[in-house]
Amino acid sequence: MKVGDAAIEVEAKVVTQRAAAETRDAQAQTANAKANAAPQQQEKAPPTPHKIESVTKQIDSFLRSQNHQLQFRVDQGSGKMVVTVTDGETGEVIRQVPGEEAIKMAQRIEDMTGLLDEKA
Repeated sequence: MKVGDAAIEVEAKVVTQRAAAETRDAQAQTANAKANAAPQQQEKAPPTPHKIESVTKQIDSFLRSQNHQLQFRVDQGSGKMVVTVTDGETGEVIRQVPGEEAIKMAQRIEDMTGLLDEKA
């Protein structure tokens, strides 16, 4: 792995962690607002699709300047968001969160849970 690739991988991980933290914070704020709000007060809305798109474009712009691409997708088996950083020239996957092994493991656990539910 090249030094530049390691730096991009670290930056992508930091960006992903920040996005996850912001999502958790927004969810916690929404939960607190619901718990503390009077019935006649309006609840604070979660981030709009426009805001999410804007942040995604900023991240994409930064990575393109580093000749890397950021891809978001929803895993069909688990329904979880998967973020992949790829090399812009070769298309090689530099980093994926969660990794393929974690996705497969989660699917196996879900399958086993389904079997246990059927037996019960």
